[in-house]
Amino acid sequence: MHPSQQRYRSHTDPVVRWGFLCACAALAILMTLSGYYEGSDDVMRLVGVRDLLAGQGWFDTYQHRLGPDEGTLMHWSRLVDAPIAGLYVALRAVLPAETALQITAFVWPASLAALTLWAFAVTGGVLGRREGAISALVIGVLTLEHSRKFDYFSFDHHNLQILLFAVALAFFVLRKERRYAAWMLGVCLALSVSVGTESILQIALIAVFCAIDWICNGASARHRTISFGVALVFTLALTSLATTGRDGFLYPSCDALTLSVALPATAAALGLLAAAWIGSGWSMPGRFGACLGVGIMTLAVAFAFAPHCLSNPIDALPQDMRDYWLSQVAEAQNISVVLERHRGEALALMAMSMLTMGAALAFAVKSRAGLDYTLFLVLIAVGFFVFLYQTRMMTFLSVSLVAVQAQILRVLYCSYAQDRRVITGLAMVAFVICASPKAGISLERQIGSLSGPAYSATAAAVGQDTSDTGASCRAPQAYAALQDLPSGMILVDFDFAAHVLRYTDHSVLGGNYHRNQAGILAQIDLFRSNASEIAPRLGALGVDYIMLCASAPRAEFWAWASGSKGLQTRLVEGEVPNYLSSIPGAPSDAFRMFKVTAEK
Repeated sequence: MHPSQQRYRSHTDPVVRWGFLCACAALAILMTLSGYYEGSDDVMRLVGVRDLLAGQGWFDTYQHRLGPDEGTLMHWSRLVDAPIAGLYVALRAVLPAETALQITAFVWPASLAALTLWAFAVTGGVLGRREGAISALVIGVLTLEHSRKFDYFSFDHHNLQILLFAVALAFFVLRKERRYAAWMLGVCLALSVSVGTESILQIALIAVFCAIDWICNGASARHRTISFGVALVFTLALTSLATTGRDGFLYPSCDALTLSVALPATAAALGLLAAAWIGSGWSMPGRFGACLGVGIMTLAVAFAFAPHCLSNPIDALPQDMRDYWLSQVAEAQNISVVLERHRGEALALMAMSMLTMGAALAFAVKSRAGLDYTLFLVLIAVGFFVFLYQTRMMTFLSVSLVAVQAQILRVLYCSYAQDRRVITGLAMVAFVICASPKAGISLERQIGSLSGPAYSATAAAVGQDTSDTGASCRAPQAYAALQDLPSGMILVDFDFAAHVLRYTDHSVLGGNYHRNQAGILAQIDLFRSNASEIAPRLGALGVDYIMLCASAPRAEFWAWASGSKGLQTRLVEGEVPNYLSSIPGAPSDAFRMFKVTAEK
């Protein structure tokens, strides 16, 4: 066999191995320089892990201190809680508790980031050998650093979903070279669905392309298609039994591994498995008809048992939640809001998506890996259009771009290495710079500085990171005074609810978690209503304390929502209703605290 035709393996290439180590180091340095942000979801995950270690049942996924009555049934999987808890317990055996937590907060996301980078390198290596693998590492570092999903203290499950998505793509392009790839692909897709369904569209598309692979290749794809189906069904069944309690599994929702998700997914996998088992010798139209039948059967199961999963999940939320809560959640906004707040970043990502789609189409036409590039093209196109509708798709869209971006960089590098033309080298450098949407922020600010002070100020406001709003109210010392008060129910801004749970034994009425509908709606009602009329409602809900962040990050919004008559507006203006009594504190305290004195 000619050397150029030998099967390339990234893990045996010393240049790729050294490149991987350098990429990990570069990513760690970039993330350290960028700082970190303890998001509400990260904090709530830590609260859930601590509750588990404190004795809460494995199948009990309620957050008992969130919301009125018995709490809120969360949709987060123990598949994420377990490794975090295991790592913490192992470190806690030899280190102080706080040190063990700090190391866990670094090691967990850093490990996932390293594995994701390696998955990028494997995919790049299959498509473009050594140059493709190194290019994928370069693009991967920029993508993961910009995503902020692998920063220190990133306990939220999105980083694990990104890893599973990247690994699934690697196994898809490996499906013809490694017999185990199809098995592992099924495992990855099932695990991703079990962890969460934010990336369900991407996962479904990969599964569809497994079916297309069988349609196109017939008997030669029989074994891998059957292996994929068996692995998917077996892993879904195993994770359902091992991590999901009866209440959670039967909960009528599509945001986790519930019956609504598991049943259609299992029907699709079993249908494809049966089709491959029986019909691999059929003609291509016959195989297409079989897959069409599987698709119709899957939709029928979904319509019969989970019709709510086929509609817009936002439509199922009460109108008040959409108007007064979801409208304040940044990742739930559409492209118009993103363009207003992060214009340069969004435009850079959109431009790069269009360029990459064009490149994916060209590669699909000219390359032997046409089906692989077609998958990337469809993933990018779907991710792009969903991103226009909801910004939370930005991360998965960026990850979908990596494989094709890496091959663009590979082509540019190989061209430069061959002829050493300056223009090609400049194009390669420019492409690397533009691969990160941060280039758009920088360019917008530079244009603003040249265009005049007014535009410059607007551009700075658009590009700035607003995650530090109310930062002092997330610090541990902000909750020290609460620890001396008898445990009770606290009314606090949604953004700080998880921090109350983390640092105290108190409960909170509402937080930024969509299954906490009762608490969110109750809190909206309290904030919108006339402050002089809510004392009975506070008593009925069992609210004991009210906390107001001194910086009051949403004061203007709630002033508008309540016609300037709401509780938060009154407290910001220094007017304390007669059913509240101030809890003494220092003028520099992050929170102003009040005890509800109305009769309960």
